[in-house]
Amino acid sequence: MPISLLSQNMLGHWTGSTPETCEFQYGSTLVLVEYVAIYPMERKLAAAQQTINDAFAEIPCALAFASAVSAARHPAFWKHVNRIALRQSLLNVFSIRYVPDSDQPIYEISWNPSFDTESGMAYSEDWVEEMVEVNTPSDHDFIRVKRISKNQYQLLD
Repeated sequence: MPISLLSQNMLGHWTGSTPETCEFQYGSTLVLVEYVAIYPMERKLAAAQQTINDAFAEIPCALAFASAVSAARHPAFWKHVNRIALRQSLLNVFSIRYVPDSDQPIYEISWNPSFDTESGMAYSEDWVEEMVEVNTPSDHDFIRVKRISKNQYQLLD
């Protein structure tokens, strides 16, 4: 289903501070379109409309990119996780944000709050079969990933 960033579909409109923000929600994902006086709201919404459907279609790719970033930040955790196949994603896109100085979206990604504990059998380094249990970490690590072109991403931090 195509996503429409028309002003009448806004969930919220935050003014009075710079940048001003138009807020939309599709499923569990917020879409935030920020604008300033030199890039007025209608112009910024039209620019965001050009990439929003691709941005949603590429969520799995953005999550894969963020998983690699997270694995570098938390190697022991991901080594443990990768011992079993998971049925759910550990990471979730909370919002897709368009900032005033770019027409490309930024994915704001963190641990999936709906992730239910998963477990499975795996072999230890000594080849002993053991139960492996996976939960999300308790930290609130956010990963900001900017789409630079189709299936191309850049870490922002």
